[in-house]
Amino acid sequence: MQGAIKDLQDAMVVMAHLEKRQTEILKAHADLLNSHVDLLNSHDEHLGEIEEFHRRTDQNLAEITDKLNGLIGYVAGQGPTGAPPQ
Repeated sequence: MQGAIKDLQDAMVVMAHLEKRQTEILKAHADLLNSHVDLLNSHDEHLGEIEEFHRRTDQNLAEITDKLNGLIGYVAGQGPTGAPPQ
């Protein structure tokens, strides 16, 4: 009888250790998931900044293209309004 009690006590100690370790692993996984969520949220915030950068870049490129086309026309002898110079 004493041997069975000792075996049960040993088994309970092992189970308690396993449960403690499993709790630590679950906490580590939860922390990792939280850090991934934070990273994804950070990417979402930067996505708006990147979209704004692209919008401004496209707008600047369109303005530069218009000015360059005007300069090409002027140099080609069409004058600043597209009409031949006088």
